[in-house]
Amino acid sequence: MSNLLEFLRDLAIDPARLTEFVADPNRAMDHSALDPLGRRVLFGGSEGAMWEHLRGRQVQLPDPPRVTLPEKPGALVVVGTGIRTVGQVTLAAIAWIRSSSAVHYLVADPIAEAVIHYLNPAAVSLMGHYSDGGDRKASYDAMVGQILASVRLGHRTCAVFYGHPGVFAFPSHESIRQARKEGYSAMMLPAISAEDCLFADLGIDPAVNGCQSYEATDFMVHDRSVDTSSQLVLWQVGVLGDRTFRKDGYDVDRLFPLLVQKLTRLYGAEHEVTIYESIILPCFLPRVQKVKLRELDASHVQAHSTMYVPPGRDRVVNAEFAKAMGVVLDKKGA
Repeated sequence: MSNLLEFLRDLAIDPARLTEFVADPNRAMDHSALDPLGRRVLFGGSEGAMWEHLRGRQVQLPDPPRVTLPEKPGALVVVGTGIRTVGQVTLAAIAWIRSSSAVHYLVADPIAEAVIHYLNPAAVSLMGHYSDGGDRKASYDAMVGQILASVRLGHRTCAVFYGHPGVFAFPSHESIRQARKEGYSAMMLPAISAEDCLFADLGIDPAVNGCQSYEATDFMVHDRSVDTSSQLVLWQVGVLGDRTFRKDGYDVDRLFPLLVQKLTRLYGAEHEVTIYESIILPCFLPRVQKVKLRELDASHVQAHSTMYVPPGRDRVVNAEFAKAMGVVLDKKGA
C-alpha cells in the first residue's frame, strides 16, 4: 500500500486525523510522514494522476498549481448533522466543527446540540432568532446576519444545520451566496437528508417510475403538472399554509382538506398514501402509516410529517422512441 493511500485511508476513517488535515494540511502531512511524491500527487491539480498513482502506476505529474490565498481572512463552511445525529454526522462535519474558530448552529434535538458543543464548546445557537408566531423569513434573515457577522470578523466560520444543510434550509444557501458576493470563501458539505431516510425506511428507489418532490404549500398554490405514474413526495404537510414559527405545533385543520381534495382528484379516494416520520435514534422505529385518501385528515400529520404517494397508474410507453432505442418493454412499460 502506498504512503499516500494509507494517509487518505486514515483521513476517511479517523475524525481526529481529518480534523487536523482540515485545520492545517501541512502539519497533518508532516505528522503522517507523507512522502514528497505523495504530497506532489495530492496537490498536483490532477485527480486522474492521483488515481493512477494510487493504483501503483507511473504518472506524469503536472507542475503544482500556484496556491492563491483568499483576499479576506474570513471563510464559511456549512455542514449538516444528518436526521439521526447518532451515526449520521459525517467525519467531514466533525472535522469542520472542531477546527473552526466560530460555530453557529440550528438543530432540532438536544442530542445534536450536545454533539456540537462537545466538538466545539464555543458554538452558538441560532434558535433565538425564532419568535413564536413570527414570520420564518424574518428569522432566517436574522440567522444569516449572525453567520455573516462572524465571517466578516475574520473567523473561520462553520454553520451547522439539522439534516442536510441544503435541503429546506434558506439560511444556509443565503449565507453562502452573500459570503461569496462579498469575496469570502464559502462552501457547503452534503449530509443525510430526510429524503435519504425516507428512501431507506420505505424501501423506495426514485429511479423506479421516477420521483416528484414538492413542498406541500408550494404544491397547492402552484399549478403543478403531476405525473400520476410517478412517485410523489410531499414535504411539510403538517405545516401546510403556515409561514410562521410555532413551538407548540401547527393547526392545519382548515387547509388540510384542500390537499386531500386535490390528491383525490388526481388519484381517487381509494388510493393509499403513506405518512412518514423519521427517527432521531437508531434504537427506535420510524413512523410509517398507510391510509387511504378517503380516510385521511389533519389528525394523521404532525409538523415533521412527510407524505409519500405511490404511482396511481401504469407508465405510458412511447413506442416510437422505445423502438428506436431497441428497448423491449412488457405490457406495463417495465
